[in-house]
Amino acid sequence: MAFVIPFVILTAAYAALQTFPFGGRHILTVDLFHQYAPFYNLLREKILDGSSFFYTGAIGLGTNFYALFAYYLASPLNLLLLLFSPAYLTEAVFLISLIKVGLMGFAFYHYLRVSFRRRGALAVAFSSFYALSGFVLAYSWNVMWLDTLILLPVVLLAMIRLIRDGKWILYPVSVALLLLTNYYTGFFAAVFTALYFPILLLRYTRDRMPAKRALAAGKTILLSLAGAALSAFLLYPAYRALAITSAAGDQFPKAVEMGGRPLAYLGQLFPFLQPTVRSGLPNLYAGLPLLILIPVYFLSSRIRIREKSLNGLLLIFLIVSFDNNVLNFLWHGMHYPNQLPYRYSFAAIFLLLTIAYDGLRSVREFRATEIGLLGFSLVFVIPVVAALEPDLKLSPWTQWGAMTLMLAYTLLFSNFKNRRYKNRTQVNILLAFMIFEILLSTFSGIYYMDQNEYYGSRDGYSAGSLISSVRDAASQLKESLGEGTGYRMEITPHKTSNDPALYGLTGISIFSSTSPKAPVRFMRDLGFQTNGINSYQYRGATLFSEALFGIRYIISREKPAFVEKERRVVLGNDLITAYENPYVFPAAFLADPGLLNYKGAGNQVFENQNALAKALFGRTDLLFHTVRQDRAEGLTGSSTVYSFSGSAAGTRRMTLTYAIEDSGPFYLYLDMRSHDLEKIEVRTSERTFKLDGGKKRIHELGGLLAGTELQLEVELSEGASESGSFEARLARLDTGVLESLSKESQAA
Repeated sequence: MAFVIPFVILTAAYAALQTFPFGGRHILTVDLFHQYAPFYNLLREKILDGSSFFYTGAIGLGTNFYALFAYYLASPLNLLLLLFSPAYLTEAVFLISLIKVGLMGFAFYHYLRVSFRRRGALAVAFSSFYALSGFVLAYSWNVMWLDTLILLPVVLLAMIRLIRDGKWILYPVSVALLLLTNYYTGFFAAVFTALYFPILLLRYTRDRMPAKRALAAGKTILLSLAGAALSAFLLYPAYRALAITSAAGDQFPKAVEMGGRPLAYLGQLFPFLQPTVRSGLPNLYAGLPLLILIPVYFLSSRIRIREKSLNGLLLIFLIVSFDNNVLNFLWHGMHYPNQLPYRYSFAAIFLLLTIAYDGLRSVREFRATEIGLLGFSLVFVIPVVAALEPDLKLSPWTQWGAMTLMLAYTLLFSNFKNRRYKNRTQVNILLAFMIFEILLSTFSGIYYMDQNEYYGSRDGYSAGSLISSVRDAASQLKESLGEGTGYRMEITPHKTSNDPALYGLTGISIFSSTSPKAPVRFMRDLGFQTNGINSYQYRGATLFSEALFGIRYIISREKPAFVEKERRVVLGNDLITAYENPYVFPAAFLADPGLLNYKGAGNQVFENQNALAKALFGRTDLLFHTVRQDRAEGLTGSSTVYSFSGSAAGTRRMTLTYAIEDSGPFYLYLDMRSHDLEKIEVRTSERTFKLDGGKKRIHELGGLLAGTELQLEVELSEGASESGSFEARLARLDTGVLESLSKESQAA
């Protein structure tokens, strides 16, 4: 039941949102949508093809797949992907997620049974609270983290068996698995295990002589090192790969800062909160009974003072870690996380539930009036904390719901000492209320995740007629190329940040925490869209940069808004069209030694591409010719950086007009500097189309004829900054020079 209850409740919550097979939606959101699911497809292909696990050319100009596997894909449950075709990738992820949540409950139940040497129905409820905690509901999309929450209870029950019973074999194996399945969150769990070890050692060796206690401690330390050593074959190469990413080298905090938010952390124990995903407070919810049982534990005369003191100190340390910038930095591996704060908060949930379960046995020590006073006080604490901490995402109905449940728990716990009721009846009623709370909190959490992050339609992601056409086109194009040509293909418009991995292509787009930082800077300087950290995309390509990186084919899901005059149509149907770049360079050619001296210069993307072409071929011909604006309305400034000012009331339009003197393909580089935009439009006498100006990159405008007047209209949203600036650079590509370079590369 510890597996079944969380599995069924989470399935029901997703079913209520019409997730396939109960509807037409999937559970992919945030990075699961853009990163993990595409990588799962890449893993599936590698297993079936038998290709190397050390390298992949599918994404990012070629990538260290071993490091990517260690970070994202090492869970043994990923073998279930082999049971699903690519069209059912979203359902494979769905099933894997559900199984992992069920295994969390199963593992925590057995941890409680081994730790306290008793079985009971309420242990199932506590296990379900663990499996469907606020942390899990917030980060269930982070599928690779879930293995850590399965294995943490296994590691600790193995440690207990080692210390108490002398049974050692499970411990090093479980430690190795903890680090292998996901070393990132495995690090958090390992730190918590080290902190919790003295408590377990003193609890389970309290009747032993100091020498035997020291022997047990020594065995545990040696076997911990053995478990870490067993995982070194994966962790050491991953460590070396991470050393060249943006995650390496964060500066230690210069000053110690405290947030001073104890009431906020208390409020995070309340049910029905909106999960913290991108920013906010730590996800700590693990059942409302904690608020009663934690005080009961620390006030109990049954539990030794030393044990209560150690657990209390560890709990305080975890809370202070949330509040203190230095400790928070150290917990995150001396790194400032990019969104997703307090990634180790599951350790606090584990400790809280363990303490509360131990305190459950002490409820009968207290009179009904004492439990009642505690419970009624907590009923009124809920609205007080909500009023004092506005950052708590508590709506009025969630406050009333939490207060009602707290009142019910108060009545139930206060009657535990009442002999008029049978013990089994009391337990069954309490169990029913706890399962009811888990059901409500899970439905609430999944609902908020859908509202804030959104679960999309499966049709058009990995399934549907459009995706079948994309895969068929990719297969035909690969077959026409033959093996070993080294050419790439990309998809436009994009669906995810890793479309080549998702659809079985060889492309350049990548979004991965294991991506080195140097290529990101290189691609940014060429005008590609990047996040400045660990991602660069095909978006922002020119015919030259396509040719240079061997992108021979573009599969378009939509008809281009601009006039396509250079690329040739090679195949298509009503849903997709495949274009070929006629200027594509070979995968390898002899370059000029000047290439070693090439350096990009920030936002001067067209100058950078000219400089790169010169460095490659040693020629002075200009590929790109910049075009100055003819006039500007509502703007002042130079030929590339434009400033505006005025009232923030209403929307504001600004226009740049360019006179096109020579025919050819044109490109526009935009850096809107994070201004709130209503729209960006490009207009000629023949057509008007919108641009996505949210990220700085190059936009392809297609072929324009001499004598054309081109207008760029920028409209700011209502309430945008009263003043500011943005950058706009227009350039024409000389296809004659590009054709000459292409022929030279083929000859070389």
